Amino acid sequence: MLGEDQGLDGHGHVRREGDLSLVQRPFAPLVQQFVSAARATFAADLDSVYLYGSIPRGTARVGVSDLDGQLLLRREPTADDRVAVRHLEETLGAAAPQVSSVGILLDSRAALVDPAERYDGGFHIRVLCTPVWGPDAGAEVSPHTVSLELARGIQGDWRGALRRLRQHGTHPPADLGPFCRSTGRRLARIAFAWVMPRWGGWSSDPAVMHRVVAGLEPGWAAPMAAAVRLGWEGEQSLALAQELLDDFAEELTVHGTALGA
Repeated sequence: MLGEDQGLDGHGHVRREGDLSLVQRPFAPLVQQFVSAARATFAADLDSVYLYGSIPRGTARVGVSDLDGQLLLRREPTADDRVAVRHLEETLGAAAPQVSSVGILLDSRAALVDPAERYDGGFHIRVLCTPVWGPDAGAEVSPHTVSLELARGIQGDWRGALRRLRQHGTHPPADLGPFCRSTGRRLARIAFAWVMPRWGGWSSDPAVMHRVVAGLEPGWAAPMAAAVRLGWEGEQSLALAQELLDDFAEELTVHGTALGA
């Protein structure tokens, strides 16, 4: 891991991951369609538009990666707004073979810049999200340093998330894709969070997370690799997901408890 980019700026703060200059050519038209559709849907109520995930990091793979978007409104979203967002997801996804799915989060600007949300919504909008249109809400969030407090905060109710995934795994959905993806990503992110303070850096790139976790916790290398395959590489295996939720999740729970998370 010597020489690995630790995702920090010159002041030692976690820097924003993405940049519009990194968006690869196959995905650029879809990004523009996303912005145009969001503006048409929410008009004057729309505050700003963001991307997060592999597309703004420049690591997206055609036909495999998702388009992950975040919309902020100038007011609290309503139930009708959320229906409109689901329609946006379906419409964009149907017209975009270069991505496997489209997922759009919807929040009010005030909710994500609230100081109480600094390690959750605030971290998301300041670090994970790349502004595409409108004023950057991330600029209103205080910068983050790598610490155990950050590791705990970004995982939120991780025990509840694992419990829900186990429950879903006992009643397998017809479409395994979302379940396997959610399982792999949650487990990989928890594992990375628990070693992040020792590494002293940040990344949400699955390849980097795997290298860091394997280097600091060699016994987690194999389950971490499996989690990455489920979470980002499109592998669909109910048996593997259940195995990870039984064994790897238990190890992570023990470790997280020892960290006070």
